[in-house]
Amino acid sequence: MIKRILSAAALALGLAGCSVTAPPRDNAQWTTEVHGVAITWRWTEPGALGGPVYDADGRYRAPSGHAHALPGGTSCVVDIDPTAVRSELARMAAHEAGHCLQARYLRVFADPRSDDAYTHQLLERWPEGYAQAYLRACGESLRALGWKDPTPSRCAAPPHPNDIPFSL
Repeated sequence: MIKRILSAAALALGLAGCSVTAPPRDNAQWTTEVHGVAITWRWTEPGALGGPVYDADGRYRAPSGHAHALPGGTSCVVDIDPTAVRSELARMAAHEAGHCLQARYLRVFADPRSDDAYTHQLLERWPEGYAQAYLRACGESLRALGWKDPTPSRCAAPPHPNDIPFSL
């Protein structure tokens, strides 16, 4: 009997661990749904995401977003540094949403032939490909990701993960 109770408790804990939830917070947090994934977007304190991060040309770039997701999960938390410039916000948000979708739809791809060390990383190439597909389809608007954005969107919905190839 005790084994059965422990097994049921372990199963319940295992199933509960399939998603990431954000703790209650102030008004700097909101949730949208993108292709079956509930994404909780949270503003962080400026500079709270750490650093340093360097782009392909070796220039310092402060990190502006970070996604927390579990493989197969249906929810995700994305932290965003509000000091990210508007011209980078759509790409960064789409990239972080790409991490959420990557976890849900189990999309992984690295490009060892690329000159960019960033895309050599197993968990970075697909989200970056997703971000580029998002920008091509939707432009700089965040509306398709569920944000309130005055910038008009060129698409009704963001690209679906099944439409983004593994080999980008």
